[in-house]
Amino acid sequence: MLRIALTRSSRAMSIASPSSVPDNEASVRKIGKALETYLKNSQQHVAMMEKHRAEFETGRRHLAKMMSLDIHELDQEAIDRAIQYLFPSGLTDPKARPVMRPPDEVLPKFQRFTFDEEGKPEGTRFFTLNPKIYGLMSEIGVKTQSVMKFYDEHVGSRSVNKNDLEPANLSGSQWITADKMKKKLSEKFSNELYAQVIIALQHLASLPGSAIEQKFLSEFREPMTASTGSKLFGPAIPEVQVCAETNRRFAEVTTHCKDTRATVRVIDAGKGKFDIDGLQLHDFRHLQAREILLAPMIISQTLGRFDVEATTSCISNSLPEAPNRDPLKRSGGMSALPRAVRHGTALCVAALNPESTEPLRLSGLLTLDPRKNERSKVNQPGARAKWIWKRR
Repeated sequence: MLRIALTRSSRAMSIASPSSVPDNEASVRKIGKALETYLKNSQQHVAMMEKHRAEFETGRRHLAKMMSLDIHELDQEAIDRAIQYLFPSGLTDPKARPVMRPPDEVLPKFQRFTFDEEGKPEGTRFFTLNPKIYGLMSEIGVKTQSVMKFYDEHVGSRSVNKNDLEPANLSGSQWITADKMKKKLSEKFSNELYAQVIIALQHLASLPGSAIEQKFLSEFREPMTASTGSKLFGPAIPEVQVCAETNRRFAEVTTHCKDTRATVRVIDAGKGKFDIDGLQLHDFRHLQAREILLAPMIISQTLGRFDVEATTSCISNSLPEAPNRDPLKRSGGMSALPRAVRHGTALCVAALNPESTEPLRLSGLLTLDPRKNERSKVNQPGARAKWIWKRR
């Protein structure tokens, strides 16, 4: 009887225990399901990195034997020289050449979460795998609502500055690229998320009253010329020289526009005089030509400070002609001559007055105009014009 009672009690316990255990397991699984993928990927990444580190050390030993070097003397610089010697390549792009580096420098880094003292992930968006970019979008949404509320409460009131009720002024700048935003947030994300962030920022900037968030929007803006850096399309900004006779600073550069070549010299401490092939500024009859010549001084606010001397020539005069024909006497066009002088003047003014480089660059005066007249075609009256077709 005692055995029967024990067996019945053990069966009852075995039947009752599974009902309680799955509840505990379900609760544990429910709590740890958000971190299950992260822990699995973390373990796989650690195993992969250990494997690649071992392979790198093995290859490093073989390379030391091939080059008859001591393993302790084979640093990264020696490895690069050995790879360049063993695998010569004519590729110009350094990223396309063979390379042997530690896996920590080549392979993508694993994004790890930070945990608090209790072992819980910091932040409420860790499950999104992109907590920073989603946090930024949430912050933009909160600021959008606050701007709309601020405008509704203070529109028409005199207690607030009118400039605060205007949209944010973002002229002369552009949104930062996806790579710069990834570097700023220290997080990788897709192009779709980047597009959503830019759309949200653009919507926030277009709202009336977004001027109160001007500082926040400026964190994600950059000047329009920041991507080009110091590179200019065309001649570079010349160096400043000093005349030995007059002891005055000057800068000289040669540029062109269409078929006109211009050598421009801008002299500091002048009176605003122009000498272009012996012509003064008042000798140019067209008002547009005078405005073109004065544009660099107007933008840099240096009217009457520099003297401009320029000599122009025609590029086509240096081209070879047929042996049985006399060389043609060409001259540069009157519309291209002021533009060529303007480009050279702007470069020299940027050299003599570095503070005006950014305004001149933003206005496009430091950029060479590469356009040329299209040559005329055979059996055509012009470059693109065609003869009028008549039936009879």
